[in-house]
Amino acid sequence: MMKLKTISACLVLASCGLITQQAQAENVVRWAQQADIPTLDPYAFASTHALSFQNHIYEGLVQWNNSLQLEPTLATHWEQLDDTSLRFYLNKGIKFHNGNDFTADDVVASINRVTHPDSGIRGNASSLKDAVKVDDYTVDIRLNGKSPMALNELSGVLMMDREWLEEHKATEPTSMSKGTEGYATNHTNGTGPFKLESRRRDAEMVLVKNDNWWQAEQSRHNIDRIIFQPVSSDSTRLAGMLSGEFDLVNDVPLQDLPRLEREKDIDVKVRPSLRVDYLSLNMADELNAGNVDGKNPLKEQKVRQALHMAIDREAIVKKIMRGMTEVANTYVAPDIAGYDAERAIELDYDPKRAKALLAEAGYPDGFTLAFDCVQGAYLNAEQWCQAVQRYWSKIGVKTNLNVHSRSVYSQIRDNGRTDVAVLGWANLPLYDAYSINQQLLHSKDGGIFGAFNIPRYQNDKVDALIEQSVSELDKSTRVQLMSDALAMAQQDLPFIPLHFEPVAWVTSDKLNITQNSDNVVRLWYASLN
Repeated sequence: MMKLKTISACLVLASCGLITQQAQAENVVRWAQQADIPTLDPYAFASTHALSFQNHIYEGLVQWNNSLQLEPTLATHWEQLDDTSLRFYLNKGIKFHNGNDFTADDVVASINRVTHPDSGIRGNASSLKDAVKVDDYTVDIRLNGKSPMALNELSGVLMMDREWLEEHKATEPTSMSKGTEGYATNHTNGTGPFKLESRRRDAEMVLVKNDNWWQAEQSRHNIDRIIFQPVSSDSTRLAGMLSGEFDLVNDVPLQDLPRLEREKDIDVKVRPSLRVDYLSLNMADELNAGNVDGKNPLKEQKVRQALHMAIDREAIVKKIMRGMTEVANTYVAPDIAGYDAERAIELDYDPKRAKALLAEAGYPDGFTLAFDCVQGAYLNAEQWCQAVQRYWSKIGVKTNLNVHSRSVYSQIRDNGRTDVAVLGWANLPLYDAYSINQQLLHSKDGGIFGAFNIPRYQNDKVDALIEQSVSELDKSTRVQLMSDALAMAQQDLPFIPLHFEPVAWVTSDKLNITQNSDNVVRLWYASLN
């Protein structure tokens, strides 16, 4: 009897040992960042972090590759039928994670869903009207008018499964701004390199390799499993990297980088990004904190200029951003089409002049503003929000500063329930100033324009320039129109640009991954030693 028990125990131990060896044999990437991905619905939230994660599960007809070149993906190729129609020819034999075939029906359903008025990324698909099936593997995408941006926009439209959407009553999109959720918020079914295995909100998500991925034979990645964890504590993320618990952290506090650079098993990657971090100023008729003598001071250009000049942005870059970036005097980064250094904002730090401008505008004693900031969206945002609050107090402008989680903050900011908001904009997935012009600077029209015009800014001349650029197919003319619109809006100052946000990643030296200026993690191009 004792002999049998011993044999049994040995078998159990052998089995456990085999399981352990199998687990160890897996190539696992442990990925941590400050905030969770708030939704897995690819049409709910215009966020680089969300897009970065969702791209591991879903794919588009076209995509930006590891060299930031636009290439066909689910489509083999396309042709321009006329000024407002593109015909796409689809790859055959592609299956969604649940085994359903990818066909033209799925493209039609996806285009209908992303162009729905409630789509959270409707502004990123502004040129798209609808899609018409030609046959199972051919589909025509019709545009709202002539557009040079249709392919750029389609890179951000990840294809979803029509049957799956219908089965789970998810044919209509959700929106972070409106606080809506649905089946696609927490469940996925894409064609991409990884499948969702589990999701515990604000705790952990696990992706596993899609063994049936249609591009598996051409893929260089050797990753079996991705464990994503939101870790709000900077010190905990730091400790996790130092102990080897994490292989990738893509929003490292800049103050921790020097220490991490001294570690032999860790690679620190820092480069400029395409994102500009701004303060958004409420230019509506009513201040959330209450008008002054019946007026909203932020509607006065001199007041907006004063608030800009009261902030020592160089000090913020040097101390809070650790000198790893530079002050932004334009609304877009140099690599974005439409950038023009010669027409930058020329308002240097000058608190005395700022105080004088307030007096000239009729507010010598200042006023009070509601100020809302966000955790986990922009590098060191809590710290530079506090710095801005201190600078403004020196010229008599008081602020009630509140810091929120991303999901709460999005509803406050996007619905105009604050006077000063923070916003970072990288012009993704378009890589073009049309993005900021169309979504942030054109007045709200309830349709494709002004989706993120948080200030409620309106300038008819800016609107006209943007609208001309929408259908202009000559590149040089279009870029000039965009640049003119940007220059005019920058002088009006509905947003105060602070700095270009650096891309700061820390990785295990086992992980081979390319870091690009768009700050998008592409683990399907990565490998583990």
